[in-house]
Amino acid sequence: MALENNGLAQNQDGQWRELQDINTCMNNYEATKQTNKWLRQNGIAPDTMNELEVQLLQAQKIAYNLLKDCGKLLGPNEAATLNNFLQASRNAKQRKKLTVSACYKVMNIGAAVNRKQFKTLRQLNQGK
Repeated sequence: MALENNGLAQNQDGQWRELQDINTCMNNYEATKQTNKWLRQNGIAPDTMNELEVQLLQAQKIAYNLLKDCGKLLGPNEAATLNNFLQASRNAKQRKKLTVSACYKVMNIGAAVNRKQFKTLRQLNQGK
């Protein structure tokens, strides 16, 4: 009788481990799904993320969010630069030709827009 109970406990333990493994896989799947959603919302293709440099990823995110959220604060040349950068970063051949200086140019545009936003916010707060 003791051997039968021991075998039953081992079987239940094995099933428990299988359920834990399935749960872990589902949690990883959900986490990956959420991560990919966030990446797409920030203008980054999840498929190409692992093969890109950090500066390129940062510049892609900045360019996408600037065009999406701060279009009114951009000049025509700045908007064109950001659009051209995003088009080049989405094309595999053109992406290889992008340099770090092009990424820094996008980041500098982002910094300039950030300063404009801060300036207008400060003026609004001083007017109160």
